Amino acid sequence: MEPLTNFDLGTVVLVIGLCIGAALVGAITLLVIAARQIADLDIPDDADFFETLQHIPITVPIALDLLDMAFDVFSAPIAWIVLELLGLQALQLITVFQGLIPGTQLVPTLTIAWTIARMMRKKKRTELRSALHEYQLTERRSRYAQLRSGRSSLADQVQRKALPGPYDDVIDGEYFEEDLDEPPPYFFDEEENF
Repeated sequence: MEPLTNFDLGTVVLVIGLCIGAALVGAITLLVIAARQIADLDIPDDADFFETLQHIPITVPIALDLLDMAFDVFSAPIAWIVLELLGLQALQLITVFQGLIPGTQLVPTLTIAWTIARMMRKKKRTELRSALHEYQLTERRSRYAQLRSGRSSLADQVQRKALPGPYDDVIDGEYFEEDLDEPPPYFFDEEENF
C-alpha cells in the first residue's frame, strides 16, 4: 500500500467544496425541520442557555454546528439571525462567541452542550448558571427596552396607521408648482414680504 503523499490541489479543493456544500444543505434542511418543531414549544421568556437547550430538539444544535462547519467564522452573523428568527435569543451570545473562534468548526460544540444540558437537572441553578442567566436577562431587557416598557412596537404602530389619502397632506392655502399650470395670484407678492 503506497502512502498518500501526492495530493492534487484540484482534488483537495473539490473534496472541501463538497464537504462545505453537504454541511450547508444539511444545515438548511435541519433548520427547516427545527423551525416546525419549535413552533409548538413553550420556552419560557426568562430561560437561560442551558434551560433553552433542555427544551429544544437536537435538530437545532446539529444545524448550527453544520452551519459553523460550512462557514467557520462567517457563520456567526448567520447564526445570530437564525436564532433571532427562531425566537431562541438565549442561545445567541454563546453560539456567536463559539462561531467567532476559528478552527472550532470540526468540533460539534453546541451538540455537546445540548447533551450536557440534557444530563443536567432541569431547575438546578449553579452559581455559573445563575450569573449567565442574569447577564442574558439584562442584555435582553436592555435590547428590548421599548417593547417591555408598555409601548407598542414600531411594527404595531405602523400597522395601526391609516394610509394617507391623496389630499391628506395638503394644508389649506398651500400650493405646489407641479399642481398648477401657473402660480396662483399674489404668489410672488407674499414671498417678497418675508
